[in-house]
Order: sequence, then structure tokens, then C-alpha cells
Amino acid sequence: MWRLVLAILCVSTGAPFARWAAPAPPLAIGALRVGMASILLFGAGWREIGKLRTVPRRDFLLVIASGSLLAVHFGSWIASLSFTSTAASVALVATNPMFAALFGTLLGDRVSGREIGGIAIAAAGCAVLAGGDWQAGGDALAGDGLALVGAASAAGYLVVGRRLRASVPLLPYLGTVNLIAAIALAIATVATGNSLAALPAHSYVACAGAALVASFVGHSLLNAAVRVTPTHLVALAVLGEPIGSSLITWIAFGEEPPIHAVLGGAIVLAGIAVGFVRKR
Repeated sequence: MWRLVLAILCVSTGAPFARWAAPAPPLAIGALRVGMASILLFGAGWREIGKLRTVPRRDFLLVIASGSLLAVHFGSWIASLSFTSTAASVALVATNPMFAALFGTLLGDRVSGREIGGIAIAAAGCAVLAGGDWQAGGDALAGDGLALVGAASAAGYLVVGRRLRASVPLLPYLGTVNLIAAIALAIATVATGNSLAALPAHSYVACAGAALVASFVGHSLLNAAVRVTPTHLVALAVLGEPIGSSLITWIAFGEEPPIHAVLGGAIVLAGIAVGFVRKR
């Protein structure tokens, strides 16, 4: 259980680190985070890197697709933090299970009545968030939209990754998709007239912190926790990430979550818990 608690604490630092990295462009922050994470992941899984040569061509195309979706996730989600509150952004990104369920239907998966109910509750929470942000201004609403794009792309990344479990070793797979995402985000950074060089020193430190603490330690511990802890408990614990991220951002940057973000985020998380956290 201690691994699970530590994992949630670590992944909760992702949004605060992204806040700290400002005023670096969101695409540059994403590129640096996943690029540094890929180095750490390849370093941890170096003994299995050679197995990547045996991956079938069709599966490797899926690896590229997975890395591209990860790039969209980080690019859109980190950008959303510039427009809306951390509480709203992270709560909306937490809706990725409902997108995964919807995508699963396209692959022939069955969505249960309970999952449909959870999706409906989460959608109501999104409406509360959007309504409050509409009153706050168009920028906040744009941030909500970017966070939802981040949730949908994260769900696609997870759905593709599920299909590759048997054919690609975990750490080399994660290293590869993070590298692909880093390259895509770096290209996007340059294409939008920005650069990965000459950023403030604290931006590099923040990106390194996110890569090490949130990506490498946090997500690795979540994978380890799944092996020794019931999956429904892991899924339930992950819902603590928006709370942890909001509290850290509040303490570190004085960003008090707006009441509509707290209320809407709570409804979103309740919907995810009802629909997607399964009992044994």
C-alpha cells in the first residue's frame, strides 16, 4: 500500500512542475519532460532494449501511434494549465477512463450500464466546470477543452498500449513512446516559432523534476502497485491525483481552486469512481 500512496504523491507533482516551468512554452515543457523521461526509462530497461528489434512491423506502427497520442496528451494538457485552474484541468484529464470506454466500443468492447451511468455523472461534472469557466471567461473554457483533448488522447494511448502488452517489453516500450512524443513535441515547438534552448534555468529544473518524480517514479510505482494491489483500489487511489495536484499548486503558488472547479471536479471524480472502479 505504501507504494500506491507514494505513487499518487509523485504523479500529483506533474501539474505543479508544469506551472513552475512557466513562462516556457507548453509544447517545450512537454518535449523536455517526456524526452528526459525516455532517457530514464531506457536506462532502467537497458537489458531488454535489444528485444525491440524483434517487434513485428505492424506492432511497431502501433508504438508510433501510441507515442503520437502521448505527444498530443502532454501538449494539450500542459497548454490547458495556462488557461484554466489546476483543479479544473487535472479533474478533466481524469475523465480518460470514460473516453477509453467509448473508444473500446469501437473495438467491440461492451460498455456496461454502470459505466454508462458513470459517464453520465462525469459529463454532468464537466458541464458544471464548463459553466463556471464560461462565466469566468473564454480563456478558461478553452483550457477546459484542451484538458478534455488531453484526456481523450491519454485514453487512446492506453488503449493502444493494452494491445502491445504481449509483444513489447514494458520499460523499452515506455522509453520508445516517450522518445517519439519528445520528437513530435520538439518539432511542434520549433514549428510554432519557439525553441527548446535559452529557456529560464528553473524551466529545465521543473521539467527534470516532472520527468523524474511524476513520470519515472510515479508511473513506475503505479505499475508495481497493480501487481500486488487489487486493480479497483489502484484505480480509486488514482482519483486522488487531482486533489494532490490542486493542494500542491495552492501551497506552492497560492492558486486557490475556484468553487465551481471544486464542485465540478468532485462530480467528475464521483462519476469515474461509480462507473469504472470495480469491486472484487
